[in-house]
Amino acid sequence: MRRTELGLWLMLALLIVGAALSLSSLVSIGWRLRAEAFSRSVPLNALASPFLVALEVAAIALIVSDSKRVGGAHRRLALASVAFFLAWAALNFAVYLPLSFLGMSTGSLELVRLGLTVKAAAAVLQYAVPFLLVYGLTHHNGVRAVLWLALAATVVGGLGITATPIASVELRAIVVSGTKFYVPKYEVDYTSGPYPAFLALSHVGGVLYILAYAMVAVALRKATENSNAA
Repeated sequence: MRRTELGLWLMLALLIVGAALSLSSLVSIGWRLRAEAFSRSVPLNALASPFLVALEVAAIALIVSDSKRVGGAHRRLALASVAFFLAWAALNFAVYLPLSFLGMSTGSLELVRLGLTVKAAAAVLQYAVPFLLVYGLTHHNGVRAVLWLALAATVVGGLGITATPIASVELRAIVVSGTKFYVPKYEVDYTSGPYPAFLALSHVGGVLYILAYAMVAVALRKATENSNAA
């Protein structure tokens, strides 16, 4: 189960780094997302995203490749995590990006909002990946309860953060190399309205995932050591 254990630690590292980047991005934009503030936060996210996705792919590959040893529900849930991750990627690259580009090139606000809606809905699939990967590895009711709470908090909080601003999106015309584009423009104050609650839920869910993964990884390490000692 060494690959499983390594996959758990990689996913744990991913969750910690993701939480830290999320908080640092909020601080860097002063908890207010505007067109000009958003441009300052993009480089950090753009640089980090490929690394985080690669880390997630590696964690999934390690745990899924080792899931035959456990079999049963863990094997099925691990394979489901692959399907969820691939569906998330397909919706982003094959639906969200084309819709967004078409909307920005033609000035269609409806297409831009539809693309953002698809992206927000697809994110729910990714929120479930950590749950599916680890749920079948533990039979401890306390850990499973933590995982259910993490999934619920992450989905509600994350979906609220990404979906709520869509209705307020507008388009602003800009000219790039002689070609007119329409870029999305909206402003979000994360300190007012429902956003503090959504942010709290999202980050609480992340912390609960971190706690659950740490407990499962430690338990698996102890079980391996006991098995080797025997």
